[in-house]
Amino acid sequence: MLFRFLQFLAGKKPDLFQLEQHQTYSAELLKDASAAFFSFEQARLLYPSLQILPAQVRMLECFDFYFPEDGKWYPRLLYYEAIHRVLVERARDLNIRVPAFVVGEGECLRIAAAVCTELGFSEIYLIGENTMQLHREARILSRGNLGIKFKVLPIEELTIQAVSASLIINTVHLKHESELLKDLSYFNFMNTGGYAFDCNLGNLQSELMEEAERAELKVLQPSDLLQALVEIVFEKLKQSEVLERTDLTAWVREFKEQNSSSV
Repeated sequence: MLFRFLQFLAGKKPDLFQLEQHQTYSAELLKDASAAFFSFEQARLLYPSLQILPAQVRMLECFDFYFPEDGKWYPRLLYYEAIHRVLVERARDLNIRVPAFVVGEGECLRIAAAVCTELGFSEIYLIGENTMQLHREARILSRGNLGIKFKVLPIEELTIQAVSASLIINTVHLKHESELLKDLSYFNFMNTGGYAFDCNLGNLQSELMEEAERAELKVLQPSDLLQALVEIVFEKLKQSEVLERTDLTAWVREFKEQNSSSV
C-alpha cells in the first residue's frame, strides 16, 4: 500500500522522485538509490546476511527499510517509527497504567508490541489464532524488554477474560464476517475512552475501526499510519519541506477514497 501511494503521489508531483519496483534484491540496485523498501517477506530472507544490525532491528529480528548513512547502508524499521508517531501525536491521553492489546503475528505484531513498551506499557497481551506462534513472539520480545510482561491470549478467550485495555492495535487483515473480526468487534475488553488503532494497510477502509467508533472508542485509522510513513520517508530523504502536511492529508484522503473496499 505504501508503494501504491508513492506511485499515486508521483502522479501528483512528477518531479519529486523516481520510483522503481524489483522482485528480487541485488546490491547493485543500491548504487543509484536514495533508499530501498522491503516487504517483511523479502527482509526475512535477507536478515541473516546483514553485516550491520542496529539495536532495534537486532531486538525485533526484522527490518523494512534500507537507508544510507555516512557511506554505509543500514536496515531500519519505518513501520515502528510510523506507529510510534501516530500514537504520540494523536493519543496523548493514553492510559499506560493498564494493559495494551496487540492483535496479529510475526513482524508486525512484534513491532507494534515494541512500540507499546516504548510508550510505557508494562503489560502487553499478544492476541491471535496461532498460540504457538504467539509464544515465539513473546520470547523474542522478552529478550529485549526486561521487566515487561508479554502475555499470550488466544482469540477465543478475548471476550471472556476480565482484563481491560486502554489500547488495542490490530496488525492483520480482517476478512469481512471472519470470526476474528467478530470477536474483536465486541470491544467489551476495552476501557471507556480507550484507543483502537488499525495498523494493517491492506484495506484503508477499516471495518474494525467502524465498529470501534460505534463502541465510542477513539479511533486511529490505517490512513493515519500511511500518512506517517510517507512523512518519515521524506524526512529521511531531506525533502519534507516539499510536501505540505495539509496537501499530503488531502492526497491520502483522495487515495483512500479511490482504494476503499466499496470502490
